[in-house]
Amino acid sequence: MGIELIDVTSGYRKREYILKNINLKIDHNTIILGPNGSGKTTLFRTILGLTPHKKGEILIDGVNIESIHGNPGLIATNLPELFMHTRLSIRELADLYLDILGGDFDYFREIAYRMGAKDILDKKIRELSAGFRKIIYNAISLASKSKYILLDEPFENLDPARRVAMLKEVLNSKSVNLINTHMTWMYEPFGKWEVYIMVEGRVYGPLEAARLKELRITKEKISDATLSIKLSSGVEIYLSESTGIPLSSLDTLDKLYEVLTWGL
Repeated sequence: MGIELIDVTSGYRKREYILKNINLKIDHNTIILGPNGSGKTTLFRTILGLTPHKKGEILIDGVNIESIHGNPGLIATNLPELFMHTRLSIRELADLYLDILGGDFDYFREIAYRMGAKDILDKKIRELSAGFRKIIYNAISLASKSKYILLDEPFENLDPARRVAMLKEVLNSKSVNLINTHMTWMYEPFGKWEVYIMVEGRVYGPLEAARLKELRITKEKISDATLSIKLSSGVEIYLSESTGIPLSSLDTLDKLYEVLTWGL
């Protein structure tokens, strides 16, 4: 049935809510694409119940999240706050978590080996670089083989070769995967995945991932706009196939505001 957010408002920062009236249904592989600070991680935290929502309802397979307790195999994530920084080695930590989640430790180890992390499994999380921590959190989440897997910026802090390797792991997953990212390079490999654009705590879409390469960003109001996005400043921007700066020309959506301000 999927993960459904119905008119959800959540997260408090600088006297206003981060997520604003979110309506979203995720029942197959989905990407949340937006600049850093747009609310992507807060969205994940809210789905997981880590950030309480002020208004609205969140359902997983038709059940309110407030009624879901101790259901291994339903949902997993790579958010670091869910992983204990203990004296356990990574090997022991992964074994513990995957036992609790009903996952597959051998599959975790295979992912780690393919990602070049074989030699770190006897280390502790605190001894790892940001990139290797991301690999381990991703690998545990994917190896959980949960019905739904939420991956927060799964390619961040990875070098180009490991980004490609991690992309293959995500694409091979049989779960319903929800990932968020500010990177725009991924549109072609994700093909028919649904993409929602997230800006200033609101989501717009969906679009098919393969279509992103055709879209352009413009402040010019045009009739063929695929999406229109209204910013808190009052400026309205549009995604179009005919006018503006190609979305694919931006390395990340963090450059969105530079484009709007300077026309770069």
